[in-house]
Amino acid sequence: MKKLRVTVAGKVYEVTVEVLEDNGDGAPPPLKQVAPSPIQEPAMPVAVSPVHAESKDVASPLAGQVVAISVQAGQLVKERAPLMVLEAMKMNNYIYAPRDGRISAIHVKVGDTVEEGQPLATIV
Repeated sequence: MKKLRVTVAGKVYEVTVEVLEDNGDGAPPPLKQVAPSPIQEPAMPVAVSPVHAESKDVASPLAGQVVAISVQAGQLVKERAPLMVLEAMKMNNYIYAPRDGRISAIHVKVGDTVEEGQPLATIV
């Protein structure tokens, strides 16, 4: 076992690691290259926007920037249909319809910065 100090994004962590193989000079073996897996869209929704019983607005579940809008005003949507994509902390967050209905208004455009709870669209 070896105790190491690791710094990630300016924060220092002390970790204990087990060296499984040793090449004789005390250094661990070289790392093996692993091909990255392809990025896939999630099978299930990442974020379904909250909707209050009296509200028809689809609210943003988090603060971020609108990077894509998949629907237009007047369009019929089914529950869990993709509405838009928000980028937050360099991650894409897919926003899905919380219920069946018609998009009566879209309150944001691509490039807009939104706050948590801000209305993104209205479904009637």
